[in-house]
Amino acid sequence: MDDHRLLFGDIHNHNAHGYGVGSIERSLDIARTHLDFFAFTGHSSWHDMPAMEGGRERHWIDGFKRLKDTWPRVQQVIADGNRDNAFCAFLGFEWHSSHWGDQCVVFPGDHRPLHYTSDPHELRRFCRDENALMIPHHLAYPSGHRGVNWDAFCEECTPVVEVYSEHGNGEEDRGPLTYFSHSMGGRQTSNTAAAGLANGLRFGFVGSSDDHAGFPGAYGEGLMAAWVKDFTREGIFEAIRARRTYALTGDRIEVDFRVDGAPMGSTIEAGAQVEVAFDVRGRDEIDVVEVIQDGHIVHRAYADERVDAPRAFDSPVQLRLEWGWGPWGALALDRVCDWAMRVEVTHGRLLRHFPCLQSMPYDEQRRHRFTPEGDRALAIRSYSARQGAYRENPNQSVVLEVAASVDTVLQLTLTEPSPQHTSSRMADLFKGSHNLFTGGFPKEGYQWHRLVPLAASSLAGRVTLAVPPRRSHVYLRVKQKNGQLAWASPVFINYR
Repeated sequence: MDDHRLLFGDIHNHNAHGYGVGSIERSLDIARTHLDFFAFTGHSSWHDMPAMEGGRERHWIDGFKRLKDTWPRVQQVIADGNRDNAFCAFLGFEWHSSHWGDQCVVFPGDHRPLHYTSDPHELRRFCRDENALMIPHHLAYPSGHRGVNWDAFCEECTPVVEVYSEHGNGEEDRGPLTYFSHSMGGRQTSNTAAAGLANGLRFGFVGSSDDHAGFPGAYGEGLMAAWVKDFTREGIFEAIRARRTYALTGDRIEVDFRVDGAPMGSTIEAGAQVEVAFDVRGRDEIDVVEVIQDGHIVHRAYADERVDAPRAFDSPVQLRLEWGWGPWGALALDRVCDWAMRVEVTHGRLLRHFPCLQSMPYDEQRRHRFTPEGDRALAIRSYSARQGAYRENPNQSVVLEVAASVDTVLQLTLTEPSPQHTSSRMADLFKGSHNLFTGGFPKEGYQWHRLVPLAASSLAGRVTLAVPPRRSHVYLRVKQKNGQLAWASPVFINYR
């Protein structure tokens, strides 16, 4: 989109101002480290919470009280956190309901009140008066167990739904990344995003982490992208209301998706056929790009895997540096490992970097930092551990986009956890990974993954689709070979 800018954010996450961990100041600082925008959505209430064995409902009740008691502090930190054209912070809260499903309320402005009600229609009235968003999340849990209630859905304050979070993938009931890490059960077919669309509802897609460790944008737990006209809170809200958004699991896949020239999220009128166009740039090799119309895959496209070495370096390449591993719990050697390293590119240029940061272990003081040194080097401070790691992956990583040639060399200088220096030739990384360790078994390890040529990580295409004699919707799903996904908001056809 030539006249728009692509931003990445997380508009649903938690900390100790509720029943998570971490200060609001820490959440803001972490968000600024690697996101363009975020909304803090503190746990506020659960009017139909069931009684629990042993009085365990106190966990939730005490969290709701903490948010209420510290709301003035939360409001001020968010209000002070905005920098137009640099970073945007939003205020919000989460409303739980066993029957109606959970809703995240996100305000467009500062110093707004919490709102308590047992009625979703009253919550919608409040959001309408506040010009706020009301976004359902973890859609696919069973009815009565905090899954979405499509009967209460209304576009008025809900232009988008959260199709992915740390709970898993709510697009459909057979997709990857199933729900299993909480107590509300598995995915119910009728509560998936696919079922809502099949029933004629109109909404776009976002992803957000729902992270409870005070770590917005946690890798693998959910992320969203928005095509904005202006890098301001007003510009981000306008993009969400227009559904120019898409959901991501973690990797910052760049997606442009159009139907008859209209961008993702649009509603268009069409005749017997439409032309779908897409342009995707992944952060890893693309497995497949799928066009989905009315619940069915109608087109699949694949990137070029047969790239020889000379052609691979005609355009920027990508490399993933990953660090972590180390002793697992059975060895009783759990520890937090601090990392300090510097990557220098010789005979090449560092164009962009994309942090991929896991949320755990929780530490109020530690931070990940990425400091570019011109277009030749990147300094990294980080930490890793297995304690509480999301889906048991303790590792951190960063994807580097590099203008390179077969002569380019990556110099990696490690000062923590142990002094080391290694050189990795691009010509060798084209053939295979470079695996390294900080000491003898079972010390931590780090790795340069095999490089990804642009031809293997990018894909553009066009396809003509027949339009049925009724309303129709079309969206795009992207799968990378490393398991990361993206879902572009649907375009709605003939929704009069």
